[in-house]
Amino acid sequence: MKHFYLIALNFFVILSIQSQNCLPDSIYRDSSAGVYPKPVSPTNPNGGITKKACINKPYEFVFTVVVPDTVLVPAFPSPIALEKVAIDTINAITGLPKGISYACNPPNCVFNKNTSGCLVLKGTATTDNTAGDFKPIIKMTLTINLGIPFPYVTEYPGPAFPGEYILTLVSEQDCASASKQEDLVINYWFPNPTNGKLTNKSNSIEQIKVMDAQGRIIHFTKDAENKIDLSNGYNSGMFYIQWIDGTKLLTQQIVIQ
Repeated sequence: MKHFYLIALNFFVILSIQSQNCLPDSIYRDSSAGVYPKPVSPTNPNGGITKKACINKPYEFVFTVVVPDTVLVPAFPSPIALEKVAIDTINAITGLPKGISYACNPPNCVFNKNTSGCLVLKGTATTDNTAGDFKPIIKMTLTINLGIPFPYVTEYPGPAFPGEYILTLVSEQDCASASKQEDLVINYWFPNPTNGKLTNKSNSIEQIKVMDAQGRIIHFTKDAENKIDLSNGYNSGMFYIQWIDGTKLLTQQIVIQ
């Protein structure tokens, strides 16, 4: 019977992992409606997609989606009530390289008011692509309340959300020569799955947060090193590590066995 319960526990852990495509960044929790990081623009020069993709290499970039209970849209002089934001689970993002798709948390890509969720670009850009800049645009439906619910279809970036997203795709050759540069280095915690003891190759880690699947912080280290021990006092399951490495804020999903 004990063996049966262990199998059942592992099964539900796997289901939990599969249902969590990404984790919203809590730093944007109290922000106005939108997708974060916000698009790059003259007033937001450091925004947009900050991670390059390489042909024939796995890629992942997470956006945080914030849905308060009001929103400003063109043709309305003041904020109007907002019920939810929905993105189709397929074909809602144009301008992506071939091989890179997207997924949401929640998985149906419906974000209710007064909540935050996330949208992740992930996949491996194929050799059918030409290296260069791609400009993804997200088509979304805002359900606003004008006495009755009313669907308002818009684009992000778009008229209501100025700026643009630029996803730079690097060729295999240039990626190989640039892989030592900071903007292409991907630092992972390993091993994963783990017994709780993790290591990172980087020596410039400044801060570590460990969060459960609901985004609750369960461990925080300010003066961090490139090793962390979660082997005592933590249940098995899925967690997220978020850390600062130089100027980058990074997040990784881990499984503790």
